[in-house]
Amino acid sequence: MKSTLLFLQGHPVTRRVGEALLTLLGVSVLTFALLRVLPGDQVTASYGIDAGDLSKTQLAQLHAYYGLDKPLAEQFLSWLNGVFSGNLGFSSNAGQSVADMTAQALPVTLELAVLSIVLALVIGIPGGMIAASRPGALRDNAAQTASLLVLSAPVFLTGSVLASVLANSFGWNPNGETYARLTEDPLMNIQQMLLPALVLGVSIASPIMQTTRTAILDIRGEDYIRTARAKGVPERALQVRHVLRNALIPIVTISGLQFGFLLGGAVVVEQIFSLPGIGRQVLLGMEQKEYSVVQSTVLVIAVLFVLVNLLTDLVYRMVDPRVWSR
Repeated sequence: MKSTLLFLQGHPVTRRVGEALLTLLGVSVLTFALLRVLPGDQVTASYGIDAGDLSKTQLAQLHAYYGLDKPLAEQFLSWLNGVFSGNLGFSSNAGQSVADMTAQALPVTLELAVLSIVLALVIGIPGGMIAASRPGALRDNAAQTASLLVLSAPVFLTGSVLASVLANSFGWNPNGETYARLTEDPLMNIQQMLLPALVLGVSIASPIMQTTRTAILDIRGEDYIRTARAKGVPERALQVRHVLRNALIPIVTISGLQFGFLLGGAVVVEQIFSLPGIGRQVLLGMEQKEYSVVQSTVLVIAVLFVLVNLLTDLVYRMVDPRVWSR
């Protein structure tokens, strides 16, 4: 029995699951604390300047209605107990449960994230390979300069400028229409997703390209690459089968991190292009001081981020089984 426990404690899967649970708990506590530090609450957000006209009795009744009169520890444990029982809370402004809101918003963000990461990989990996093929040459310098320019341009600026230019100069503004879901109107949905996915995809293609370039340059200096070249392996086969394959681990790492970022960090792009995604749901919840909406949605984002990291670990194992033995 003791040996079994020691095995589970030291097993990579068990260790990663334990770390994931601690991460989720930490995110929950930190989100709860930060929301309470911000000025105002759901009562002041709902009534605005009229909140000053409420009597002490009315304020007390409203705080009791929203559960804000309880001690902070009790509020947190009450919310956490609801999460474990499948109750993520209720949004009085939206008039529906947070679970239903998340079920509607999550597919939007997932679609945006998948399209963005695909575009980023299509741009970043070939770009990194081209730059690494002739380090210090014109193509390398051009790729490095373009990457730096993309990194220095914030996505809210790029998105706003592109949306404005296309709408004013070409009359193309599909995001000005009511959001169309993929299952309802695929053509309109793709049009509405194209520009935000391009903005996000180009922005994260830059670090992927830089990582690909660095990884390939490191691998190219290895002895087995020189040996393969000396044996007459064709250059294209050498680059794909040997160089790129062995450079995949850092590429997978940065791609997994960027995809996790897209799940929760696309709030600015979702707001600019009026996409009802999960990031925008957090933003609206913060504006309206709906604690359960923000806490539960952030927890969902954290769970997705953790799952992406675990999936990245599985991809590591496929690329290099030695990773899990460390």
